[in-house]
Amino acid sequence: MTDVIHRLPENLVSKIAAGEVIERPASVVKELVENALDAKATRISIDITDGGQGGIRVSDDGVGMSRDDAHLCVERHATSKLHAPSDLFGITTLGFRGEALASVSAVSRMVIETCRSGDREGARITIEGGVRREASPIARATGTTIEVRSLFFNTPARRKFLRHIDTESRYITQAILQLAVAYPEVGFRLVNQEREVINLPGADRRERTAEIFGVREDELLHGHREEDGIQVESLVSLPEACRRSRGKQFTIVRERPIVARALSRAVYEGYGGLLPHNTHPQFVVFLDLDPARVDVNVHPAKREVRFSEERRIVGVVKSTVRSSLDMPETTSFAAGDGERRFGNAVLAEPSSDFSAHSGVSQGPHQNDTGAGQMSFSLVPPAMPAGVQMGASRNAADLEEIGAAGGMWQVHDKYIITAITDGIAVIDQHVAHERVRYEEVLDLIVHEGATTQQLLIPLTLELDPVEMDTYREAHEQFESIGFGVREFGPQSLIVDSVPVDLRNWDDGKVFRQIVADLLEELEAQSEATTALAASMACHTSIRAGERLSAEEMGVLVQRLLKTKEPFVCPHGRPIIVRIPMNELDRLFGRI
Repeated sequence: MTDVIHRLPENLVSKIAAGEVIERPASVVKELVENALDAKATRISIDITDGGQGGIRVSDDGVGMSRDDAHLCVERHATSKLHAPSDLFGITTLGFRGEALASVSAVSRMVIETCRSGDREGARITIEGGVRREASPIARATGTTIEVRSLFFNTPARRKFLRHIDTESRYITQAILQLAVAYPEVGFRLVNQEREVINLPGADRRERTAEIFGVREDELLHGHREEDGIQVESLVSLPEACRRSRGKQFTIVRERPIVARALSRAVYEGYGGLLPHNTHPQFVVFLDLDPARVDVNVHPAKREVRFSEERRIVGVVKSTVRSSLDMPETTSFAAGDGERRFGNAVLAEPSSDFSAHSGVSQGPHQNDTGAGQMSFSLVPPAMPAGVQMGASRNAADLEEIGAAGGMWQVHDKYIITAITDGIAVIDQHVAHERVRYEEVLDLIVHEGATTQQLLIPLTLELDPVEMDTYREAHEQFESIGFGVREFGPQSLIVDSVPVDLRNWDDGKVFRQIVADLLEELEAQSEATTALAASMACHTSIRAGERLSAEEMGVLVQRLLKTKEPFVCPHGRPIIVRIPMNELDRLFGRI
């Protein structure tokens, strides 16, 4: 028998290695900018076309390279940052493997121009698909410029899996912002299709964070703590400024942006009970510690790290955030007369008047003490075992709800109706959300929505990532009834809004829809469904709204006509059945 194992050719090895490091154009930008930062650049400019697929150009004013180093830098595992195996346990630079330029050049047409301070001339090298095509001397200033064109030209299957140009542009913008947070002293400029997207001059940490968050410096709460060689600095948003999306959360370990769920969780725990329900803080956590206590060589793209003492580090991060909020390590709340201050914010004591929040209503516009409103207290021996209806997709569930008789509204939040074997509880908000979701989808796919002109057009300022998110779905925004036009690099003018929009709130709803859309796109959702889900949420009946018997009946009938009447667009149950035997058990009948 012949041998079956053989060595792969070098060009195939390079392409495989590129597949691990270079996932998309944003990966190229990240690697090139990290090289510029390692070269001590104070100003970095990035130009992209066609979401980076057409071209990427990164220029810096760093130390530059000699002609020989420029030739060697595109070889695999050629680096200036490691000399011995022990160096892996003391890495102080962003790059260290010597894979980035080799991987990029293997799947693109690359031109490198560079010059060191004091050299009489610089060098220009052209590489195509990993093969050097041309080398020549040039005259240029100190620093390096690397141009990448025709990315994945020799791996067409990779190009096929890239997303829309606007989506790829958003990924690049996010990559630049992450590095800009980590290196505030460095100036960054990003130009997309000859349109300036980012222009950040050098600053300190607080100034840079405020600029990226779009807030004033005094709206950021600062914390600093050092324990056992672990230094943590945090900049977090006020609790009342928390958002419904996680779009602006950065964790920086030794000037390296990373994804660290444990550290993010520590920030949330640091807020304790001050974090409003269903909201997320904006934060930057800077962590500095001995490089021997963190392993950065655990992920091909260096997005994740491993700590030798993760539990201790998590504790320091949590304490740092708590100190910035002026919170003790253990916090308890009790009703009283005063206020509690933290940072620049004031926490009011909870109200002791709960009478308006209990009761059952039937019929329109009844007050809380009227005949149609019952106040009661029920303390069961155990929680009733409610079962989500429709989980088995049984048509009988639909028939039961459709044939139900009277309906009652509880706490202006839930609709209760009797069914054959118990009661059904319907969440009025998510029920209407399901109805609106399918209506909005229909508007986007088949017809345009009815709009209403604003008496005075509203100008909105968005951050670079939000602006890319809007551009990614601008056609869908128009389909659901928004009349929007761009006005400057990061400004929009809104001329009209959908007639179904229940609360325009001077543009806050539009911002929230963009934020929701960004979070859904981050989860790889499709723009149309993500926008429909967000729009449905903002145009639906809210918990706390009183409904008449007729309104409840119409809502339920519309719900039953939808394609998925038992689950909301975000996956929450809409209808829960409480069986009769559970009610009998609560009252001791069985």
